[in-house]
Amino acid sequence: MHEDTICAPATPPVNAPIAIIRVSGPESLAAAERIFSKVSDIKPREAVYGFITDGEEKIDNVILIYYKSPASYTGEDMLEIFSHGNPIIVRRIIQLLIALNIRMAEPGEFSKRAFFNNKMDLTEAEAVNQIILGKTQWEVSAAIEQMHGSLRTVIGNVREKIVLLKADIEALIDFSDQDIDFAEQSELAGRAISIKADISDILRRCRAGDKISSGFNLSIAGKPNVGKSSIFNLILNKERAIVSAIAGTTRDLIRESVIIEGIPFNIHDTAGIRESEDEIERAGINLSKNSIDSASIVLVVIDALSGIDKHDTEILDAVKDKNYIVLINKTDAANEENIHIIENEIKSALRFSAKTGDGLQELEKRITSVLKNEFVPLKNSFIADIRIINLLEESLAGMETVIETTAEHGDITAFELQLVMDKLGEITGEISPDEVLDSIFGRFCIGK
Repeated sequence: MHEDTICAPATPPVNAPIAIIRVSGPESLAAAERIFSKVSDIKPREAVYGFITDGEEKIDNVILIYYKSPASYTGEDMLEIFSHGNPIIVRRIIQLLIALNIRMAEPGEFSKRAFFNNKMDLTEAEAVNQIILGKTQWEVSAAIEQMHGSLRTVIGNVREKIVLLKADIEALIDFSDQDIDFAEQSELAGRAISIKADISDILRRCRAGDKISSGFNLSIAGKPNVGKSSIFNLILNKERAIVSAIAGTTRDLIRESVIIEGIPFNIHDTAGIRESEDEIERAGINLSKNSIDSASIVLVVIDALSGIDKHDTEILDAVKDKNYIVLINKTDAANEENIHIIENEIKSALRFSAKTGDGLQELEKRITSVLKNEFVPLKNSFIADIRIINLLEESLAGMETVIETTAEHGDITAFELQLVMDKLGEITGEISPDEVLDSIFGRFCIGK
């Protein structure tokens, strides 16, 4: 337990109906007894209505809740004061607390104390921050699951398997000269392969979660003047890109973020791909090709009026190994014969009109369908940053060494298994350098 007591507002410094001020540490109850009017009514985990006072002056009428250690968010004695949400009132209450030798909390310090007091592990703590910062329903839902131990549980299960495997290998080393039945080498190797598969699955789910959090890249590609910028603006529902009948208007890569059926996308409007003598346009075309290479999904736009030409064919050939959707744009102005010719050549092409919006709903369904078929289901993914992903990658590499050495070098195998256990322990925080903790909790807001 920490010897000092901290305080901070847990709500933004704006005018609002209610503000919350948190206090955590051994002097929490003593602070309430100095500034709250209904001291005799304070009971653990019960809301009490009264006044915050400064001597004879009433500062505000509030509701106060006292949490007695260890039954609190931080595991320490805590107060939560619900006042009116005027920043003037909040500042005044904070000033009263500071005058009682209670200091302002650092970013994330409440959650950091909860971690040190074994109220949560690092995967749960990081999930708390994601609940606050999440931009989509998936992120919030996944973070809530993780706050309740979803990632910790699967990591714990793998560590338990490693402990048992390491114990069997060490027993084989220590008692090999005695008449005792041990696991066969082939069985030990099989268990190591199974553990590697478990770690690989967790890594895959974390990578999918990281991808979902940062957004999937969606690139709109096509030759000049097929309507890419109009489609870009339609998906965004705002005029972001310049639209012109002059071919080659878009010469740079325009990026925006958008949520499609609850999934975040980084959508790229690219320069039209064609042969060009213009140096600036050629630079834009190179950016377009790079965008296509890095995209999770490419929208290939075909002009229903002009039909398919060699430039369209070259673009389709460039994306043949990627996830792509073909849009036949300008169907509102084209005749049926032209549209049928394109549909006969590209069976899965989608009729579309950037002018009228026809086809937009079907496009959104196709985009999300591609992701759900290609990647881990959203509900099975984890919230993970580069720290967790790197530790899982190192654990996976460690299990490769374990598998290679199981047959002949038991002592090396046991050592490598311990290293893998340590790496997995860093994910949950069982082994964590101070600078790692500072980095994690430093990203939190002050009152959390």
